Amino acid sequence: MGRTNRSRKRKAEMDRIKKERNSKKELLRLKKTLGLLDEHGNELIKKMEEVVEYKTPEQLRKEKQEKEEQEILDEIAEEKADGEIVEVKNETTGVVHKYNTKTMRDQFGSLPVWKTKRNTERKVRKKTHAMKKQFNQAWLNKFVPI
Repeated sequence: MGRTNRSRKRKAEMDRIKKERNSKKELLRLKKTLGLLDEHGNELIKKMEEVVEYKTPEQLRKEKQEKEEQEILDEIAEEKADGEIVEVKNETTGVVHKYNTKTMRDQFGSLPVWKTKRNTERKVRKKTHAMKKQFNQAWLNKFVPI
């Protein structure tokens, strides 16, 4: 048989009372584990703001996005920086490739075979996204007809 609403309400009320009673014990146990209480039960730190730093999901998302953008900008700056050019001859085709040690690209702009394809594709996508974000022409920003 099903339970009545009356018994459900009564159980909810009892749970509420139990939660109130146990919350004090839980708070003490939590403070002890965090090291906010000493052996005698005296509080070492009065305010939790001194211990905990609160961040909203929006702030975390923004920080992550800024970090990724900074990584992309660093990669672009590295690619612009000059690296040593190393010549490697392909034994099967006889073509001489000139690799840049910084960018790991040859004179044709292709990456070496041993670089993982998925990883390079991801970097290229991020790089193109960053370049599009930096793309800022005057005729796009000013005098846009409505």
